[in-house]
Amino acid sequence: MKSKSLFPLLSLTLTAALLAPLPTRMAAATEAEAAAGRSLVKRYADTIVSIEMVVVVKTGGERGSQSREVKRETNGTMIAANGLTVTSLSLIDPRAAAGGRAADGPETEFKEVKLRLADNSEVAAQVVLKDSDLDLAFIAPESEAAAAGHTFAFVKLEDAAEPTVLSNYYEITRMPKTLQRTPIVQMSTVVGMIERPRRFVLVTEQTPGCPVFDPQGKVLGISVYYSSGGRQVANMILPATDVADMAKQAMLAKPDNPGKAAANETAPAEQPKT
Repeated sequence: MKSKSLFPLLSLTLTAALLAPLPTRMAAATEAEAAAGRSLVKRYADTIVSIEMVVVVKTGGERGSQSREVKRETNGTMIAANGLTVTSLSLIDPRAAAGGRAADGPETEFKEVKLRLADNSEVAAQVVLKDSDLDLAFIAPESEAAAAGHTFAFVKLEDAAEPTVLSNYYEITRMPKTLQRTPIVQMSTVVGMIERPRRFVLVTEQTPGCPVFDPQGKVLGISVYYSSGGRQVANMILPATDVADMAKQAMLAKPDNPGKAAANETAPAEQPKT
């Protein structure tokens, strides 16, 4: 029964994510705020790249295994000079989008993975690490040869900003292919923080897989989906320090199969008691 219900979910989840809305209406920025936004999008636009892949979901049932392939394109943020890129796991893995964990449900594979840079060049890549609890996926060039000849702009996660409630920050993202992958900047306000079981920052504007910065260019964190009780309940900012900790593991990850990231999924953490 689970295998029959997953394919419509896969289609709906990934198709809906492609229908990116235009920026929401914002209050008029002061000249100082506007100048900061213009500076930040110029500085960081090249760190936002398109991740292109074919997502394959395989299920097993009484009638044998089944599989379905869906082409996917979403935004990610480069976080290292070698091209390591982070995004929201829910954007590429339907199990995560449905609240599934690493050991649950069918098998997800990724084929024909590419990073499309700001100059429209392509780099062959692979998913090297997934974390279901933090909703993070890390993608890296598949080899040094694939990365050769490319200069990767990246966000320095160690240069982290401290969130302050009701202070303004800036989200940098890109529009979809239909809108020429145009880089955009939006002002975002911190409206609250969750402290347990770990810190998440609530902001007014964000795009999963993309960063939010303070006016000086320090990174607040990466937008992910927050889950509670096995359900996704909201988009929130995972602090840059937490992303950096996982990035260290991703740097060392070596998948047994370039198309299969299951070998490098972090173990599910014990869920807090509610």
